[in-house]
Amino acid sequence: MKRSTFIAGLAASVVLLGGYSAQAEDKVWNIVVAQPNVEHPYRVGGIERTKAWAAGRKDVKLTVIDGRRDSAIQLAGLEDALVRGADIVVMSPNDSDALAPIAATAKRAKVPLVIFDRKLNVPDTDYAAFIGGDNVEMGRIAARHIADKIGKKGVVIQIEGTPGASATTDRKTGFEEVMKQYPDIKVYSYVGHYRMHEAAAAMEDAAIAHPDVVAVFAHNDSMALGAGKVLAERGKNGLVIVGMDGGLEACQGLKEGKITGSVHYPTMFPEALELAMNVLANKPVQKVNLVETPMLTAENQTQYCK
Repeated sequence: MKRSTFIAGLAASVVLLGGYSAQAEDKVWNIVVAQPNVEHPYRVGGIERTKAWAAGRKDVKLTVIDGRRDSAIQLAGLEDALVRGADIVVMSPNDSDALAPIAATAKRAKVPLVIFDRKLNVPDTDYAAFIGGDNVEMGRIAARHIADKIGKKGVVIQIEGTPGASATTDRKTGFEEVMKQYPDIKVYSYVGHYRMHEAAAAMEDAAIAHPDVVAVFAHNDSMALGAGKVLAERGKNGLVIVGMDGGLEACQGLKEGKITGSVHYPTMFPEALELAMNVLANKPVQKVNLVETPMLTAENQTQYCK
């Protein structure tokens, strides 16, 4: 079926309000959830919560797109989903710029977008809502914690996530903004692409170049654990190691003393899906929905590690 024919058929079968469809009593909504990848524990947790939410619902058909850490693959998957008849797309872009074209494609198809976790670099008129954390503030939270723990002096290694992802850019910005306030703290940055093995390789290089390292800030927990393992193997124990996400691996890492902190970042599920359902029902929604991102430590982990 040609795309124009599909759109025409869709328009004939539902009432369009504000460009989006009003819910029919017997409507089964095709909700497309697009993750940058489905291998990382944080993403796995989001998918598990997504499926649990959809289980048993007769008004929802769930489609999950795996971006495989490749923007071109994620973009192609989303374009295909729109042609096949998505009613709404709930997405976290692999790259904030590379995925931007999907907004115009979705708009032409009159399919609303709900963005979660990472920002999409398009005008806010091109998507229905965003849900996520303030990643700049998350970077600040990590920086303040580390600065206090190391007495506001020493060498700190920052292991960044995927270049081009808004979370990477924002976490780096917030972290370095605070660290610049302490002239006796020197920050050296490496890239780990949010992967444990790449962070470990980066930490090997960092440990050689900066043997006086006293703390590590990684943009997620997998990288923090990878860096911590390398340092432990070199006999560097008791260092301050802080990650982000605060999921299962962070909770286990805190319990075992492999990391000292993690900025908790909820998966946004099922909240993003409830937000999507409100958009489909033409209910008023906030454009920006921020989640809380507290610092997890050994002292308070029982509050979040359930």
